[in-house]
Amino acid sequence: MLVKGLSYTSHIEVRYAETDAMGVVHHGSYPIWFEQARIDFFKSIGAPYTAIEKEGFQSPVLELVVRYRQPCKFGDTVDIETTIYKVNTLKWKFQYRLFVGETLCATASTLHAFTKGGVPTMEKPECFKKVEGKLFPNK
Repeated sequence: MLVKGLSYTSHIEVRYAETDAMGVVHHGSYPIWFEQARIDFFKSIGAPYTAIEKEGFQSPVLELVVRYRQPCKFGDTVDIETTIYKVNTLKWKFQYRLFVGETLCATASTLHAFTKGGVPTMEKPECFKKVEGKLFPNK
């Protein structure tokens, strides 16, 4: 059962290099945006990813699912609403909703766990433990 947590909205300005010959954002650009949205999310809660890595942890993507709905184009500002969900004691999921203005352009999710030394661990970075209570306030 997923436990819904906090949300944060990032803003990405579409760069020309992210578009294809049709002037549409290439599908390969979206995972880079999701990564930036996660970094922004962690920073917004007071657990920047640099601090997580400094403590010897990583948070690899275990799964990525994307549904493209409407194209994003060069010059657009994409608002990425990122919400964290607790899956279980080891894993969590980020869900993303990408908007240009009021138009929903894509939805996605990524599944994560902490690793230390390349091995999955239930241990968590101190900076994450400090904010875990506010991550899932309805739990």
